[in-house]
Amino acid sequence: MVESTVPRAATSTPRSMRSDGLHAADRYVSTVRFLVPNNEQVAFEHTWTARADQLAESKGLRYFQMTKRAADFMGPPLPDDEFNYQSFCVWDSKAAFEACAVDFSEDVGRAANYDGLFALALPPAISNVPPGDRAIDMSVRLPREAFVASNRFGIKSGFERDFEDMWAARDSSLADLPGFVNFQLLRREDEVDDDNTYISYTTWKNVQAFNSWRNSENFKRSHSNSRGDKESPYAKMPKVVTFQTFLVVSADDGM
Repeated sequence: MVESTVPRAATSTPRSMRSDGLHAADRYVSTVRFLVPNNEQVAFEHTWTARADQLAESKGLRYFQMTKRAADFMGPPLPDDEFNYQSFCVWDSKAAFEACAVDFSEDVGRAANYDGLFALALPPAISNVPPGDRAIDMSVRLPREAFVASNRFGIKSGFERDFEDMWAARDSSLADLPGFVNFQLLRREDEVDDDNTYISYTTWKNVQAFNSWRNSENFKRSHSNSRGDKESPYAKMPKVVTFQTFLVVSADDGM
């Protein structure tokens, strides 16, 4: 398990801001997106086992998981060439990512990197993600260990601070809900190739925990419209995409 080197973000302390007025990142998030044919998926998953072991020893890594796309809803349907696997790494900093020697197969996938904002996580000892043991059978898919619900946002130019402030003002009671593992708001770095300038990214123990949250008072509060007559920051309708995760590696404090 990765040793913690940076204290978990405290939601009660004043948040740091960048010179451009946006919120400073808590973490740096690197991802690579892959489109893998069905008949190659078992072999593809197992190529990541050794990488996960290497990442567990990488300085500055906070959290890693491989993800396989599951259901999507809201917004237009996903295109046929939409990626179906994604590597997801959370780092102390961009420098830690750049110093990592692990081969992420970016030559066969597409990288997408982010600033990680408003990080919130539970320690693995509480969330039970990753599990204490992991049975691997080379003939089948790797065992799933958690469930991710992501919400993709395209934000109008000039409304980025307004959008981030909405998330900064939300309460952090997610951590009190059964099955919660971690949360970040991801802000796309550099060129955006998919119109998704921000992504909310929440990991749950399983889909049942996610569905319980959707039926909770927490969900109702966080999705209530408190903007009044303010102009919407959205350039397009948000899109929810979910994933099943495997080969999770975590810092002692969860992220």
